[in-house]
Amino acid sequence: MSTLKVKHFHLIEDLDIAALTFAAIERIEGFAAKIMQGPKLWVRRSQERRVLSQMNLRMLDDIGLTVADVDKETAKFFWQK
Repeated sequence: MSTLKVKHFHLIEDLDIAALTFAAIERIEGFAAKIMQGPKLWVRRSQERRVLSQMNLRMLDDIGLTVADVDKETAKFFWQK
């Protein structure tokens, strides 16, 4: 009977370690995803500002922007909102 208890204890201990390991991996993956969001956002902002700077007056009028609005937006660095 004591051998059964010891085996059962190790099984629970192994499950606890597995659960902790899985939780740690999930946290690491979440952290890595957040880190990668920054550069992706910066690239998108840079591309959008480049396209905005190439629009003509008619296009800007269609979307309700002025040349001053475009100048202000395109003067920003890629990390600026």
